[in-house]
Amino acid sequence: MSFPWLDSAPPRDNGSARAKVAAEELAHRAALFFRLGFTEEAAAERLQARIAWEFDPATKSSQQKRPDGLSDAAIAKIVSDTYARRPA
Repeated sequence: MSFPWLDSAPPRDNGSARAKVAAEELAHRAALFFRLGFTEEAAAERLQARIAWEFDPATKSSQQKRPDGLSDAAIAKIVSDTYARRPA
């Protein structure tokens, strides 16, 4: 008897979907920090620390490796863009 759900093929998106979702979450959190009165620098620092906690220390495993789209510079840009549009 065959059970097709036992043989699954992992998606071949190289983690791009995960990085996209993480970037969207960072934008939402940056908007929250804006509404709470955090400075842009403080918000970027907190979000960088959160991503560092989630992905670091880096290992050879692709699951734990920090995507380029979530580098400290990329996070600072996400925060800057979010603060520029002044979310309500």
